[in-house]
Amino acid sequence: MMRDAVLEGVRRFDVDHLRQLARGGAGDASALARLEAKGWVETVGSVHLITLAGRTLLDHPPTELQ
Repeated sequence: MMRDAVLEGVRRFDVDHLRQLARGGAGDASALARLEAKGWVETVGSVHLITLAGRTLLDHPPTELQ
């Protein structure tokens, strides 16, 4: 299933969860797994780090997301 998440590209759901993490919020396990599978978040211990690719989505979000 997570391999399919990589292929679906950027969704509004993903960007919303990235924003939540950027504000210091905790994501649910399934959302974090999707973001990690797409390479936008890495988890080190119990800390969730937004990668450069994830940061780019926050700084320049695609238009007309589903």
